Amino acid sequence: MGQTWVETETAGCDLGDARLNRRLEGMLEALGERPGKSLPTAFQDWSNTKAATRL
Repeated sequence: MGQTWVETETAGCDLGDARLNRRLEGMLEALGERPGKSLPTAFQDWSNTKAATRL
């Protein structure tokens, strides 16, 4: 199975923690699904928005 665009873009990215790497991928997927939207709209709940701003 081929890589998604997110996996391709983050292939060389190492944030020093696997959880942060997964969070980055999740953020990019959410933003890719809702381009041009604000962070709260893209992430759909407060906990995901807060995690994105902390990253």
